Amino acid sequence: MKYCTSTKWYWPNGVPNEQEFVEQLVEILPASDWENSYWYKIDDNHSASFTLYPDEEAYERYMAELNEFRGKATSGGIKMVDMV
Repeated sequence: MKYCTSTKWYWPNGVPNEQEFVEQLVEILPASDWENSYWYKIDDNHSASFTLYPDEEAYERYMAELNEFRGKATSGGIKMVDMV
């Protein structure tokens, strides 16, 4: 069975353009073994993601890495405001 997460993020200085967005994510995003990850802009200050994992083990590994990612992301004022 596949697993997924959906997150919503707040960017106090606005969601960056696509190139800056990717550059920032590469620096802080956990290297995980998801199948697909989709990031999208909701409005000027919010983005969201939907990530699909091949199985429960991959999902659990990612969840273990997520706390470190949150710490790196929030150091720039970026905050996760929701996760499902």
